[in-house]
Formats: sequence, C-alpha cells, structure tokens
Amino acid sequence: MEALESMESKAMNINLTPEQEKIVKDELKSGHFRTAEEVIAEALHVLKDKKRSSSDSTTNGKQHEAVQEMLAFVEKNRTRLDGISVKELIHEGHRL
Repeated sequence: MEALESMESKAMNINLTPEQEKIVKDELKSGHFRTAEEVIAEALHVLKDKKRSSSDSTTNGKQHEAVQEMLAFVEKNRTRLDGISVKELIHEGHRL
C-alpha cells in the first residue's frame, strides 16, 4: 500500500499531440479553466462518466434481450400469459 501511495503523490508528465495541446490552450483562453490540470481533470471525469453510462446501457440491453427471448419462447410454445406480468415471468425463469 505504501508503494501505491508514493506513486499517487508523484506528478505525471504526459505528452500531448499538437491537436490536444491546442484544445487545452483553447479551453484556457476561453476562461472555462484556470490551469491545464483542470482541463485534464475534467476530461478524465467525462471519460469516467462515459464508461459508467456505457456499462449501464449494456446491462439494460442484456435485460431487454432476456425479456425478448422469454416473449419469443412464449410465442413459439403458444403459452398464454393471462394475468402474468413480465416481472413474474422473470422471477419464474430464475427459479428454474
């Protein structure tokens, strides 16, 4: 753990492409940020949110796919869903 802490406290030097450097300078000129570090921190925050959002949509996509598979099974096997909600159907699927 001590080695990790010492790594976190050291500054990290990075090389930016001319295009990336221009973006940082433009943001500084616009007054949105006071330092290049603030620009990079915001970019990393946006990246983290994007990953989290992507992960959430993947989960929702899998749930949607599972519901579609269950409905296709019901239709293929001519099973009636009289009074059974999708939530109950999912619960029954977990019991099997």
